[in-house]
Amino acid sequence: MRRFFVKVVIIALFAFVTVSCGDSNSVNDKETDADDDIVTADEDQIADDDSAEAPDDARFDSFVQALKSDLEKSKAYGVSVAVMEKGEITFAAAFGSKDAEGKVPLTTETLMQIGSTTKQMTAAALLKKVQEGKAGLDDTLEELLPDFEFKKEGTWDDVIKLRHILSHQGGFYDFTPWDDTPDDELLGYTAYGTFAKNYWVMNPPGVFWNYANPNFSMAGLVTEVLDTRFYPDIMREDIFLPLGMERTYLRKKEVEKDGDYAVSYGYDFNDVESGSTVTIDLDKIADSAFTRPAGLVWTTPSQMMKWADFLISGNSEVLSDELRKEITTAQVDTLYADGTMKYGYGMFVESGYMSKDGKWYEIPVWEHGGNTISFSNILYILPEQEFALAICSSAYATDFSASVDAAITTLVDLPEPSSNPPEYTIDPARFDDHTGTYEDPNNVGTLIVTREGDKLMISAPDLDEYGVDYSPELTAVSSDIFVIYIDGAPYDITFIKADGEERSTYIRQRAFVAKRSDGTNEIKSLDMRKNIERWLKRSKLTFDRVPIFR
Repeated sequence: MRRFFVKVVIIALFAFVTVSCGDSNSVNDKETDADDDIVTADEDQIADDDSAEAPDDARFDSFVQALKSDLEKSKAYGVSVAVMEKGEITFAAAFGSKDAEGKVPLTTETLMQIGSTTKQMTAAALLKKVQEGKAGLDDTLEELLPDFEFKKEGTWDDVIKLRHILSHQGGFYDFTPWDDTPDDELLGYTAYGTFAKNYWVMNPPGVFWNYANPNFSMAGLVTEVLDTRFYPDIMREDIFLPLGMERTYLRKKEVEKDGDYAVSYGYDFNDVESGSTVTIDLDKIADSAFTRPAGLVWTTPSQMMKWADFLISGNSEVLSDELRKEITTAQVDTLYADGTMKYGYGMFVESGYMSKDGKWYEIPVWEHGGNTISFSNILYILPEQEFALAICSSAYATDFSASVDAAITTLVDLPEPSSNPPEYTIDPARFDDHTGTYEDPNNVGTLIVTREGDKLMISAPDLDEYGVDYSPELTAVSSDIFVIYIDGAPYDITFIKADGEERSTYIRQRAFVAKRSDGTNEIKSLDMRKNIERWLKRSKLTFDRVPIFR
């Protein structure tokens, strides 16, 4: 048995795929006041960010020390944080610089991207449409977007429900354009064009959870179709401004007009394919209309505390309490963390917190991280303690988990740790449930799983054909979760049983899903080689996600 640190590293965004709008379906023209209500850097409103200067209070010393240590270990130029206790910001501070040269100090008012933490905000906007009676959570994409249909998979749009896309159960291939396509119309054009014409659904919707950014791109599009405004304007007018988040934006031109933003370290959207990391100025940061609903909000940690307060206490102007609570209600089991990590609508909903020293505290935890290709973010909320923490840093895939742990274990009045923490169990007798042949005709081809003693082995003839290296032995994390190394990178795979089945039906991975077969299926995608190369290239950037254990 193995005790785990209840956190799965899920790099929330991003694939690099060149967007081509082609002859996509038409989208209704809309008027936008994109430049209205934008605060510029020299206006007085910036001082009203509700940020508290870092207090000279010894109770924050351990947290500050951890922040400085994590910053030093990262490639970020700076980190900005805010802590909220009982509805009040009790700590807000910034360390490092907002420029690459270290000449301009980072401040608590400096804007940074929060990546996939955006998703829960997008969920709120769509839930508001549900509240208005314009859609229902059981409505399907076919009903709401009648002209949308996957060219390569035309059977699923009539069963993909809104509740599926809000909880990562849509089954979508994780297409995430990482480019500069900022025109608002391109959310719809890209969905109906590049996405629908070139990608597919990897498994029947609603069968299991599998993280994929297009779930929320489609949520943003549905919200837009049910309105007369573009998605960024809906978010600003219906969500951000009513919550007092005046300096929270989605369009890069709004950030540029604001003027107080950080440079970062990561990948230039013009050169992601090279794998080279560099200093990222604003002109090197992508602004994709299709990606925005999944992860392109710009804000500050102190602004995020207003969002956290909304999730804890509510605001009827934004959303009814009933629908707000759906965001932080467990909708589906992620199948990670031995049943303690579930997913709401754009939010991980966990039944406890495992500290760095292995103590398990049985308390509700709402959290979500986010990465763009040049910024990182984490939001933690302990609702029963009315505690929230946001950390934004200016580099790709930074690790501030030690800072999170220091804040929670030193600032929060935690209950006594449990004497029976959850543990993963590895039972080789259950490995027989997983043996057999699985097929993924688009992404990975045939996978043949066998058992040798207490080990589970895998062979992949299609990967062999294309010269892709992989580890023949699967490393067991639990009886159902394993790690396979492909081209030297770790991929967590989960064996999943369909309802009523005695043996595993699916192999789930964010990059691919393979289904059990009788081994006679010879149908392969003509683009398989290209698809394999595509997800391998993307995975080197974004799919370094395996469960973390202590």
